[in-house]
Amino acid sequence: MPADSRTWEIETHERIMIIAPHPDDEVLAAGGVITNAVKMGSPIRVIVATNGDASYATAITHGSHVISRKNFQRQAVMRQQESLNALASLGVSKTQVHFWGFPDRGLAALWNGLQNNRPFYCSPTTGFQSSIQALNSMVLPYTAENLNELFKIELSEFFPTRIIMPHPHDNHSDHSALACFTLRAVKNYTEQTHLPIPLLLAYWMWRKHKPWRTGAHPSDLASFYLQSDSDPTPNLHLALSPAIQEQKMRALHCYPSQKIPAGKIFRSVSKNPYENFTILHAIL
Repeated sequence: MPADSRTWEIETHERIMIIAPHPDDEVLAAGGVITNAVKMGSPIRVIVATNGDASYATAITHGSHVISRKNFQRQAVMRQQESLNALASLGVSKTQVHFWGFPDRGLAALWNGLQNNRPFYCSPTTGFQSSIQALNSMVLPYTAENLNELFKIELSEFFPTRIIMPHPHDNHSDHSALACFTLRAVKNYTEQTHLPIPLLLAYWMWRKHKPWRTGAHPSDLASFYLQSDSDPTPNLHLALSPAIQEQKMRALHCYPSQKIPAGKIFRSVSKNPYENFTILHAIL
């Protein structure tokens, strides 16, 4: 933990929205936040943008060991259930978790396509062109406009005061692209509602190593937040008591499919008595 990092004390009036690119990111990044918020009675909404269905390592080790569209589609259902099991162990109900079902490893292509007026995206792994495997969310074609619409709906329904999100410079393209979409949505939301800007807390997941087959990285990162926030050193932390750390570790055991693909991250997070974030300052 950095010496100049501030401590976050969760309060009951906070409305916390957690945005995860893949099933497991929500607990890896914020399992302690979730546990503390549930104990405090703070409202929580968890959004999982993709079903993590493009992991070849997961498909091989937990599927039929054959690379096929059916295998990737089954992987999506499996990973959704893992997240639901993990979050239930932390006290979060199924209705509080919204799976958008957008394409794993395709979010940067959607973002970059928005700049180039590309009309739609087809997942090379599942073969889907729409979010047919969404859960607690609308089924929509894979377009940047529809992803923007989902953000608009979630923000206007939940009115978050805190948003936990990926960092724009994370090495995984889904993480950095989802951060771009989040920042854009928050800008539009505050301009249209004139409500205070939610506090934006960014987490780093893939920082010291780069995941395999991540896809193209997003462009135009600089126009939505202050570049001084790109420092990889976090400046806000939540201390986890031994009991909450143990509860988070039990939740992480609910993701058996990720033991091999993301084992290094899981082991590192399990040993960390803090959850660390970078406060982002959106440019309006």
